Amino acid sequence: MRTVVGLFDTTAEANAAIERLHMAGIDGNEVSVVAREGTDIHHVSEEAGHEHLLSDAGVTTGLVSGAAIGAAAGLALVGSSVLLPGLGTFLIAGPLAAALTGAGIGAASGGIIGGLTGVGVPESEAEHFSSGMERGKILVSARADSTQIDEVRKILDEEGSTRSYATG
Repeated sequence: MRTVVGLFDTTAEANAAIERLHMAGIDGNEVSVVAREGTDIHHVSEEAGHEHLLSDAGVTTGLVSGAAIGAAAGLALVGSSVLLPGLGTFLIAGPLAAALTGAGIGAASGGIIGGLTGVGVPESEAEHFSSGMERGKILVSARADSTQIDEVRKILDEEGSTRSYATG
């Protein structure tokens, strides 16, 4: 599996990308969202038949509601609120949560940069994504097999990603 990462200015763009990933057959368990705590990322298009990405309470307190996530575009994800040294508190849902919180990698290797390099993003790219998130942008990533990578990156770019990167 390879990872594609995109950085979005608005929640509407991030949510549209997540909805399209779901419609393209990307399993919700392979989608991650990372945003600064307090970012309003709980609404997903009603057109897709899903009410929430993250619960209002989760956005407020940094806790992710498993039930709400399960209802959102198939995102049956585990998430958490993580304090990253020097950056503040971020909401993290999906496979990147394990990369950022597992075995202390977040604190040990530079927070978001360490988590992204851990999934194969070069450090120079990871620094760009980290800087964007510090400024309030939203990171969306998806793990996919090699045959889906181009489509996933195209979806992220078409939905407004200001920068995207595909590993491998």
